[in-house]
Amino acid sequence: MSALELGMAFQMPKNQSSQIKVMGIGGGGSNAVNYMFENGINGVDFVICNTDAQALDASPVPIKIQLGIDLTEGLGAGSNPEVGRRAAEESADRITELLDANTKMLFITAGMGGGTGTGAAPVIAEIAQEKDILTVGVVTVPFATEGGYRRQYADEGIAELKKYVDTLLVIDNEKLIEVYGDLTFTAAFAKANEVLNTATKGIAEVISQHLIVNIDLNDARKVLENSGTAVMGQAKVEGENRAIEAVIEALDSPLLNDNDITGAQQVLLKIVTGDGEGEIKMSELAKIKNKIQDAAGRNVNIIEGIGIDPDLGMAISVTVIATGFEEKRKPKGLKTVKLDEDNFDAIADMEAEEDVNITSKDTSNVSQQTLLLDDEIDFEIPKEEDLDVVSDIPINDRAPSDNDAAKTITLDLNDASADYKEESAQEVISSIMLEEDPVSVKQIVDLDLDDEVLEDDSTLNTLETAQVNTEVMKIESREREERLRNISIKLRTPSGLTSLEDVPAYKRNNVEISEPTHSSESELSTYTLTNDNNTTELKQNNSFLHDNVD
Repeated sequence: MSALELGMAFQMPKNQSSQIKVMGIGGGGSNAVNYMFENGINGVDFVICNTDAQALDASPVPIKIQLGIDLTEGLGAGSNPEVGRRAAEESADRITELLDANTKMLFITAGMGGGTGTGAAPVIAEIAQEKDILTVGVVTVPFATEGGYRRQYADEGIAELKKYVDTLLVIDNEKLIEVYGDLTFTAAFAKANEVLNTATKGIAEVISQHLIVNIDLNDARKVLENSGTAVMGQAKVEGENRAIEAVIEALDSPLLNDNDITGAQQVLLKIVTGDGEGEIKMSELAKIKNKIQDAAGRNVNIIEGIGIDPDLGMAISVTVIATGFEEKRKPKGLKTVKLDEDNFDAIADMEAEEDVNITSKDTSNVSQQTLLLDDEIDFEIPKEEDLDVVSDIPINDRAPSDNDAAKTITLDLNDASADYKEESAQEVISSIMLEEDPVSVKQIVDLDLDDEVLEDDSTLNTLETAQVNTEVMKIESREREERLRNISIKLRTPSGLTSLEDVPAYKRNNVEISEPTHSSESELSTYTLTNDNNTTELKQNNSFLHDNVD
């Protein structure tokens, strides 16, 4: 007898994996995640990835991935980012398996400048991007005393990582010395771990911590997705002017590589206060939001979360995450292509909104046209340069005769032909001038600098034809995409595949087909009419139809 028949209530076990994962990559990233694991971040899973087997064994973090087992044999990447990249590619299946376990948001923490973190972080970020996981990079730039190629490797690694993460926070370790003074070696790296923890925890708990006015993962995605470099600050203040002082301190974080939020389009704001008398007042909330608008601009979109933590007492904690800076966006540049028969197909595939600057050059350097393909075609022919022709050959000019034939050149532009007519070229006349030596011959050639130059009208018509063909191809491409999309949608429905199998194609496309004549209603007669010996006779057997068909 089943559990249902016995009336037993049961519940399927929930997936124990958190939707938010914090992954430390390499030595620096793993040390930072070890620190976070010991101090705790609510609602996240911790993972470390390293090529150094010894460092993995010493970590208290339960989820570990050894990168490049065959490549590095657990001995590390040797401060070579290329080895780190190849190690991550070797272990891509293991990383994919981990990310498939209910992952919606991923924090990648790494120290840039080494081998594993610098090389492997972009590979892991690319895997996460392919799975549409919201990815935030939190990385450090090495101390100046670390020397060597570490700073160069760090800059190259950050540039590569930026291609695949939605948001990137960069922490300059050198600023730790400016803020905290002359630290000991261990204290300096401990401070670096603390700052990484603050940045990661600040963003993660904006989402994972339950608030009265809550910020969910979709709110975070709206602010962080494809946002480039982010600015993040956090402060906890108590006192009479706690609200304004906390937001000023949060906006003036000295440890981030950039703490200016001017021009930010999106801001995540988390405010947590104590309960009772320590709870935030409406006037304090207004002051905080006004200060952020003053710093970023009045058009900034602020998504706020407000919560209560009794442990704060009379203090207030403010976390600000700003993204969407205009100066970070790359402007669209002009594309320049050489105009010839081979690349008209490539031009047809370009998006309509792109500005394409096409320069056509004649190999004879006789004429040059500059073309701009956009919503309309502007055609301009620069003045031809006067060419100095130096020759000792006499020129014999002759007016063109009526018998001179016009030349026609046909170019195939995307399956559309256009004819180009030239002016009748002057006939080349050669005459023989005999000198004392009868064998010596000089040819008198009529040179026409206008030869092989296309007419303006013909060229303009050609360009208009090319533009029309481009538009037609785009319309046909959109129609094909729409048909394929409709088929895909139909196949996803329960009855979609059944409909395709059971209903003939001509009925689905509303094609009318006339019914064939039934065999019993044949229009062929079995009678024949003969006229033999001047006698007309109607016979029942048709000589053209055999009774016993083979």
